[in-house]
Order: sequence, then C-alpha cells, then structure tokens
Amino acid sequence: GNRGPSLRASNGCGLAPATEPGKTKTLSMLVDGLEREYRLHLPTDYDQDTPTSLVLAFHWYTGDAMTMERTSGQSTYANRENYVVVYPQSTSCVGSRKTITSWNDLSCSAGSGPEGPTCSESMSMDFPPECGEPRDCVWCTCNDDLAFVDQLLDELENSLCIDLDRVYATGVMNGASFVHRLGCDRAERFAAIAPVGGMLSRGFNCAPDTSNPVSIMHLHGDRDTDIPTDGSEGATGQFFVPVDDMIDAWAGAESQGCDDSETPYPTSRDGNNGLACVQRANCATGAEVVSCSWEGDHYWSSQIGSQFGTKVIWEFFSQNSKQR
Repeated sequence: GNRGPSLRASNGCGLAPATEPGKTKTLSMLVDGLEREYRLHLPTDYDQDTPTSLVLAFHWYTGDAMTMERTSGQSTYANRENYVVVYPQSTSCVGSRKTITSWNDLSCSAGSGPEGPTCSESMSMDFPPECGEPRDCVWCTCNDDLAFVDQLLDELENSLCIDLDRVYATGVMNGASFVHRLGCDRAERFAAIAPVGGMLSRGFNCAPDTSNPVSIMHLHGDRDTDIPTDGSEGATGQFFVPVDDMIDAWAGAESQGCDDSETPYPTSRDGNNGLACVQRANCATGAEVVSCSWEGDHYWSSQIGSQFGTKVIWEFFSQNSKQR
C-alpha cells in the first residue's frame, strides 16, 4: 500500500464544524424524499484545517447506528487515532416478527442472479413491503442506499476537513455485504474497505477494476453458520459468495493483479482469539488484498475488553491511502 502522507483536502477544510469534537451527534438528511439518519463522531483533536481520515461504519441486519458505535468501539478508537467516524442508519420496515433494519447491497434485493436463486426454500426472512410484490429470496430493503452514501459523503466532504485519499468503509454482516458493494460500485470514493462477517449473495461477486484500486481486508469468524465462509447454505436459508471466490476476484488480473498464492499478513493482534490473516501480495495496483479469520461466530470481531477487529482494521486503513 501507499504509506506516504496524503493531502487531498475536501471543500470543508477551514470551516468550523457544526458538531463538538469528542462527542457523537445524530444528524439527518433527505435522500429521494426519504429522511435518512447518521451518527457523526469527530475525534477529540479534530482540526478544521487538517485533512482527516474518514471511516463509515455500517451496522448489521436488524441493528442500528447507536449499537454499532457501542459494539465496535470505533468512537473511542477514533479519539485515540484522530479520525472521523460516521455510523449511517439503514431504513426500517415492520416485518412479521419485529422491525427490520437492513442495507440494500443490490444482491439481497434481487432474489436470483447468474447462479440461480440466492436462497433455498427454507429461507426464513421477512419480505420488505417497499419491494412491491413478494418475490422469493428478497429479504433486504429496496431503498437506494448507494444514493444515501453518495449524498452522505458529499455532505461530510463539504462540511468537514476530510482527506479525500483516506476515506474508508467497514461494516458487519448485512452491513459488510453492503460495504463489499461500495468497494465495487463506488471504488472512486474509497481507499480501502473492511467487511466483517459478510459477503454478497451467490452469483453477485464483484471487484473494482484496475482503473480504481481499492484495498480490502475481509474478517470472518470460522464458526459463522449464518454466512458460512465456504458458500454453503446459511442458517437462515441464504447462499453467499465463498470467501475464497471473493478474494480471487479482488486479487485477479482484472482487479488488483496480485499474486496467485497466499502469504501470511502479520497484524498486531495475531493469535488474539485465533486471529490469523493472509494476503495476496504484490498487487500491480499497489492495493492490499487481505483475508482474516478468527475463532468466532457471526458478530463483530471483538471479545470482552478487546476490540481486536477495530484495531486491526484501523491499522490496515491507516497504511492504505487511495492509489491514483
């Protein structure tokens, strides 16, 4: 990765921030006539004249921005490492059992794709009413979340001093699947992504092309039965892209052009809950393609008292600025 200093300042540099550094505030905006919310946390030492890294952190299916902030520990870490962190809030609908929040990664709202249906007949997920007539295997919102992220980034870059070469996205489960889609469809806006415990639905594998390199660190619990790493049927009846296929696409000649074989990728938390990472090194684009596993289930990579996932992800982000 490119480890040099980067100074591509956003339009918001020089402007006094509307929120207090060190605090988190919920803000909203209208996107396609729909009110959308997000939680914004400026680091304690935020300086309106210094271009600062930005991390978007996306919550899980049925989750919310506030719980994502608490679960990931990102705000505490952002204060320490001096980056802006934003927790976008997905839209919600009332399902048959409870209120459902979800992200539209464009594969979970498709139902089927090039490799057939994205679920089995046993799928036990609610169909979102805004998706029209019920269709098999559709379980996430049909609202335009790409438009939300576009508008959110525009707003943040115009009101804050953001380093445009150090914009990142992480997320967990359904939020991770959405982050994967952002790395493909909004590659020009992100330097690196870190999906945790989530891939796109079967048949919807994607990667950025060589003109817009994006680094990726994918983390997954080895006991995850909801989104199994091998592409087998998940606990709720869905099929997802196998981790190996995802990494192959990102490392391949049409994307980053990395080595065919894996080599160890050392981190500061190796062995913490069995954490181990491998990379497809020497990418022609200068990007990094990394896959990590730990001894865990379907949740954010942490344990009581240790946000090892948050630490490893930030270390990865901090050494990968946008390749141009």
